[in-house]
Amino acid sequence: MDIQFAEIEVFAPKAEAAWAALQRQYASRISAAEIDHLLACFVLGLTTPAYGEGEPALHFDLCRALVAISLPPERTEAALHSVPEPTQPWVASAYQLIEKQGAKVGLSLRDKTRNFEDFLAAEANDAAHQGASAIAREKVA
Repeated sequence: MDIQFAEIEVFAPKAEAAWAALQRQYASRISAAEIDHLLACFVLGLTTPAYGEGEPALHFDLCRALVAISLPPERTEAALHSVPEPTQPWVASAYQLIEKQGAKVGLSLRDKTRNFEDFLAAEANDAAHQGASAIAREKVA
């Protein structure tokens, strides 16, 4: 994956748990492509509370990175770019339901994500301050 997201640590455990649950519950009932797309829908919902109002390309790249944790590249792209033909009548509505479930989980993580972003900003500021202090010490010595 070309793009690294520090926030992936916040979302990845939820996406991985969803993948395990989808495999366990649906592997014998629907196609692999449908399960893959269900994961993509969950991940979209999961990340929308934190990224839905931001840059769409960034949001999509985060979704791709999260789906790619569980799926190989070609399945990741298929899951994100196409909706498979449902093999069961209920699958089409399941896509919407799982996205909503992901959004509920994402809402509960939103504050944690913001805190994580604040932590990263504080770490960057601290590193810059330490660098400036080191330069000042060198000039004094």
